[in-house]
Amino acid sequence: MISGRRPGAVLAAGLLVGALVSGCGIVPLEKTSTDVSKIAADHDEVDRTYRNYEKARAAAFGALDPDILALVETGPVLAVDGRAIDVAKRVHGSASTGAAVAPAEIEDVYTPRLDAYPLWFVVTARDAARGMRRVQVFERASSTEQWELTASPEALLSTVLPVPRTVDGVLETVSADDGDGLVSSPAAAMQAYAAVLGDPSSPRADQVTADSFVTQMRAQAAGLAKPGTTFRRTWSSQPVTHTMRTQDGGALVFGTLMRQDGWVLAPGATVTWPEGSEHKAYLGSPMTGSGVLRYYHQVLMYVPPQGGVGLPRVLGQYGGVVDVEETGPVEASP
Repeated sequence: MISGRRPGAVLAAGLLVGALVSGCGIVPLEKTSTDVSKIAADHDEVDRTYRNYEKARAAAFGALDPDILALVETGPVLAVDGRAIDVAKRVHGSASTGAAVAPAEIEDVYTPRLDAYPLWFVVTARDAARGMRRVQVFERASSTEQWELTASPEALLSTVLPVPRTVDGVLETVSADDGDGLVSSPAAAMQAYAAVLGDPSSPRADQVTADSFVTQMRAQAAGLAKPGTTFRRTWSSQPVTHTMRTQDGGALVFGTLMRQDGWVLAPGATVTWPEGSEHKAYLGSPMTGSGVLRYYHQVLMYVPPQGGVGLPRVLGQYGGVVDVEETGPVEASP
């Protein structure tokens, strides 16, 4: 099974963040530097970067302050985490605080050799408290920018992950459109996966595996098709930017999927949503008008080598709501 939970259940428990957050709400991050003529980051820089990230993440979720997250996260992962904090405030009130977030322990670091920005590296980290392993990408846009987390799919600790290929300690990368030696290029595999998530009868169904994430999402969609509504879910794949070769000749792909859930209510119909859900937080309960919720799911996909076993499949994911649209009540006919 693949976890679909967002980080850190938000509770009323407080977190001591005074040492991390100053009066103006800024986390004092350590300065880092990188010479782009070498590998993207050495181990000392990775350690400093990860300490900065974990420190800021704990402060952000403890204070329920998305501005702190914006210091160390970017892109879809920031959109997901920022909305998770917003949901927590809507559920528990603006004066609420979050629970302490247990830090993860770095297991492995994989760093490519890059001669231009953006630079990036990969960290696998053990989140023992949640029984998860994070596979995270940190990126630096320029020499004047801080390292930021840009991808963070998670897999259960029991999931066996293919080992990335390194040469003299340097990670071997793969272009998103390069299918040489693979059953599919990374970009094409992600597009096929999105098509199959959106339509079980898609003509691309024989190009990817209907894995546990597909099963979970289909079961979830069935539960969201409430009486008195027309429910529609769509999927699309965002451009692939980070891919690494594995020792068996395959590839591990960091992909992002956009999911859109929409409900159109029949005249006079209402829908009741569970306590603490993003549906209740943004659409109301009872929901009296039509609405749309959009989600990002960052996935870690394995693309086997040609002649290997199986088809592309997702090994881990991390996602949550990032946007909402809603309309007014649908009036019953007289």
